[in-house]
Amino acid sequence: MVIWLQLIVLVLEIVALLLIIFIFVSGIHSVMAGAPFVPMKKSVIKNLLVFGELKAGDVFYDLGSGDGRVLRTASEFNVKIAKGYEIAHWPYLMSVYLNRKKKMKNVEIKHGNSFNADLSDADFIYLYLFPPLVDKLAGKIEKEARAGAKILCPAFSVDTNKHPRFKLKKEAKFDTMATYLYEVI
Repeated sequence: MVIWLQLIVLVLEIVALLLIIFIFVSGIHSVMAGAPFVPMKKSVIKNLLVFGELKAGDVFYDLGSGDGRVLRTASEFNVKIAKGYEIAHWPYLMSVYLNRKKKMKNVEIKHGNSFNADLSDADFIYLYLFPPLVDKLAGKIEKEARAGAKILCPAFSVDTNKHPRFKLKKEAKFDTMATYLYEVI
C-alpha cells in the first residue's frame, strides 16, 4: 500500500512539473511573439468597453485575447460575436475551458497568430499589446477593416502619421492606464 501511495505521489509530482514547464514555455512563446499575457481586472475591462462605445450587434475582435476575459465581457454587451486570437498555448487553453464552463454562445477563440484573422467584418477591435505589435497590426487593420470600425488601444497609442486611416476619437485614463479609441476612416 505504501509503495502505491509513493508511486501516486511521484506521478502527481511529474504531472505538476510538466504543467509548470508547459506554462513556462507558453509564457516564453508569447513574449517572443511580442505580447506576453497580462491579465486585466474585469471592472477595468467593462469601463474600457463602455468608453470604446461597444454596442449590441457589433462584431468584436480581441487580437491577443489571453484567457478570454475581454471576449466574455464583450459578450455581455450583446455583441453579434466576440472573436479572439491567442498565440500562446496556456492562455488559449484557459480561454477555451472558461468559455465552455460559462457556456459562452457568442464567443469564438482561435489558437494562432492574429495576422491570420480576417478583419473585414470587424466593427470593434481591441488591441492590448506592446507597441511594435500594435504598429504591425495597425497596418493590417488599415488594409482590411472597413470605414467606421473602432479600435481600442489600452496602454499604447497608434502613430496616426504612419497610419493615416486611424483617426483618434478620444483618449482617457483607466486605472492609471492611458487608453486610446480610434476609428478607421
